[in-house]
Amino acid sequence: MQLLPKIALTGLLTLALAGAAETAQAQVTINVNPPSWGPAVPAGKQYYYVPEYGGYYDVRDQQYIVQRDGRWTRVGSINGYNVANFHPVVIDYVGTQPWVLIGRHRQLYPASLPPGQVKRLENGKGLPPGQAKKLGYGGNGNGRGHGKGKH
Repeated sequence: MQLLPKIALTGLLTLALAGAAETAQAQVTINVNPPSWGPAVPAGKQYYYVPEYGGYYDVRDQQYIVQRDGRWTRVGSINGYNVANFHPVVIDYVGTQPWVLIGRHRQLYPASLPPGQVKRLENGKGLPPGQAKKLGYGGNGNGRGHGKGKH
């Protein structure tokens, strides 16, 4: 009869230790540090869209995601680009294939304009008359209709 309480006590201690280990694992937080050329990444975000090369950067895995020969590929570095000239945008995407939204990202963040300028254009400010319409951002924003010819 003395053996049964010892076995029960051992079982309870084992369960308690296993539960504590699970709790400790659940509380582990992955700290994601953005690269020096990128903006801060809010909790739960993992990717930048980088208009300059029309691809993505995985902040967590520290890899560029580029399109090569029609396929999306993860690489450690990209040649021919100066990261100081990047205008990365943190995107709201969860998963492993951010490129499924490439059409939307290319439209929202054109390669020729930094993200701050895109916001100004969305509000109808920032480009000479006719340019905004030419680039697909609507009119010139001042309501005076400087464009010439038929639209």
